[in-house]
This record gives sequence, C-alpha cells and structure tokens, in this order.
Amino acid sequence: MHKITSKRQVTLPQAVCQAINLQPGDYVEVFARDGVAHIVKMKTDNLASKFSHLLKGNDFPPDEDISTAIKKRAANKFLSHDCS
Repeated sequence: MHKITSKRQVTLPQAVCQAINLQPGDYVEVFARDGVAHIVKMKTDNLASKFSHLLKGNDFPPDEDISTAIKKRAANKFLSHDCS
C-alpha cells in the first residue's frame, strides 16, 4: 500500500516502472475513469507532435508550458473517454 504525500505525490513501485520502462524524466499522463487512476507513459515520438505548437523557433518550450499541455491533453482524453 502506498501513501499519498501532502503534495499529492506517490512513489511508484520499481516493478511497475520496469514493466513499462518508466525512467526519471519521462512524461506521463494521469487521469481517472470509473474510480480508477491511470498512469500512462508518453511515448517520446508522440511528444514532438503533441507539443509542436508550443515550439518557438528552435527552442523547446518551458517545462510549465509542457505541463499545462499535458494536463489539457489528459483532461480531453478523460472527457472523450479515449484511452489510446
């Protein structure tokens, strides 16, 4: 059993991270459906296309812009019931 911290953080078990090859620095989507929380690893080949509208010149967007875009995408997936 895992305890949620005051900042709503939880440590993922090593076996889970290994099962989906989740490494420090990877991006994930987190959403809830039917009372179950889902954590989905973002594929790096999907990141470039999903956030290309945030690129300014050759600079990669700031972490805050990426975080906001991920949250919007996860919310849209949840609302559309699209888990793919």
